[in-house]
Amino acid sequence: MDVAVVGAGGDIGRQIATQLVEEGLTTAHDRLQLVEAPNSDGLNVALGLRSDLADAFGETLPQVDVGAGPDDLVADVVIFAAGATVPCDPAEVRTREDLGEANAPVFESYAAALEKDGTGGEIVIVVSNPVELGVAIFARHVERHRVIGMGSFLDTIRFRNEIARSLSVRRQRVRGLVIGEHGPHMLPLWSTVSVQGMGEELAAQKLGALMAEGEADLAAELRNAARQVAAGDIEAAYAQVDRLPIAARVALRPYVTHFTGAKTALGTAQIVVRLTRTILSGNDTLAACQMRIEGEFLGLTGTIGVPVLMSNAGIVRVEPLELTDDETARFRSSFAAVQEFLARF
Repeated sequence: MDVAVVGAGGDIGRQIATQLVEEGLTTAHDRLQLVEAPNSDGLNVALGLRSDLADAFGETLPQVDVGAGPDDLVADVVIFAAGATVPCDPAEVRTREDLGEANAPVFESYAAALEKDGTGGEIVIVVSNPVELGVAIFARHVERHRVIGMGSFLDTIRFRNEIARSLSVRRQRVRGLVIGEHGPHMLPLWSTVSVQGMGEELAAQKLGALMAEGEADLAAELRNAARQVAAGDIEAAYAQVDRLPIAARVALRPYVTHFTGAKTALGTAQIVVRLTRTILSGNDTLAACQMRIEGEFLGLTGTIGVPVLMSNAGIVRVEPLELTDDETARFRSSFAAVQEFLARF
């Protein structure tokens, strides 16, 4: 199967391309396309990456092509990681609105090109932020079940990781989903959480204690962490995050990592590759992803993170969940906030 990484010259795009080859998701019989804007520094990086991949993986390397812009895009699976990102300097403020203004035209140009010249069978995985905006724009041009936002998939893995850290167990033992916005309005679903190998009574006790930690003011905690990073006190920033409730840790730990300059390219790329493997495998898999729903979840219509069943055809269907009353109310609030944001574009 042919895979394209749009934004292959960026930090995350390079990691995605490298891991796709390293983990054997693209074989010598496939084609990997590295796409960047014409006449850009990113295009030069993509050309260099093609050479570097040949040095590293010459024995197993797929055919690697470099594309310049939307008109060159040709693939069965399109991983979209192009556009503006949040600066690493915490003093440089870039809001979700700023990212939306910068990236909406980029989303639109590639989505329109797929509608015009694509086969109609492409699957698009949106990595770039705001994820909901990218999904909403692509879903105007590509059949909505073939447009998948990876935000809730990434948040789910981070949620499981924070629970595993708190319980001193391995992440693969933890189950649980995060839906809603890939951002401050994300919704961890504690009602879906379980820990394999832990008795029901003990699990209920330990998970109940974690749930009882409550919530935190994300905006205020982010400002605190940013000040600590700016002052060079990285250990204090991480220590502050560790003292927060789990839901806040899910949202804030990646920001601290990003502000250190290390960014989150490695972890994000690994989750994108895991999502890609899930899709390419052809096995029906339950996950949480951003998509455009049309009444399938709580009767709502719009773009949001929801539980879905995925296969190599994209999203098979939205999966119903028995939410608690509180989770239902909070999901509706997240949905409303996201739709208000999307209406600006």
